[in-house]
Amino acid sequence: MEDNIQFIELQKIDLSNVELKGRILDIGGGGEGIIGQLKGEQVVAIDRRESELKEAAPGDYLKIIMDAKDLQFLDETFDTTTAFFTLMYIPLSNHQKVFQEIYRVTKKGGEFVIWDFIIPNRGISDKDLYGLYLEVKIGEKKISTGYATKWNKEQDLEYYLNLGASIGFKSVEKKIMDQMFYIRFQKV
Repeated sequence: MEDNIQFIELQKIDLSNVELKGRILDIGGGGEGIIGQLKGEQVVAIDRRESELKEAAPGDYLKIIMDAKDLQFLDETFDTTTAFFTLMYIPLSNHQKVFQEIYRVTKKGGEFVIWDFIIPNRGISDKDLYGLYLEVKIGEKKISTGYATKWNKEQDLEYYLNLGASIGFKSVEKKIMDQMFYIRFQKV
């Protein structure tokens, strides 16, 4: 399988001092459950796939099977919503609906925080998947993981900044870190 993946070089990210306030909705919070490991009982992690939630790291956070296109929460329920290397798995055709749902369930003045990586045009590559290995630092803990997605799309910081603005989010912080990006939106 790895022979079919175009990996970028190892990326490293330190979440030790990341500020995430209040009740947190983590979109795609299965897998390693990074945000759940980071913020514990503040987190409600959702994922469409039960298997992803079952393999998520144990911790004192809630895990719910749910599709981000149809969030089963009341309006303005969460102080913060996160997407940690998740948006790459959502088809581009669903991005607007997912962002609308995130906007709806995030409190006024609340934040939507994204970490993801740049996916370039596939060009003539014979690889079907595009991915990265990632080392995440949370305090003294280091988590080694990897992500790969179908290489049938492009994504970058500007794409998500424009999408967020079209929904009504205001960008309050943005950063490109090597081949990854980080955006902090606010619902105004």
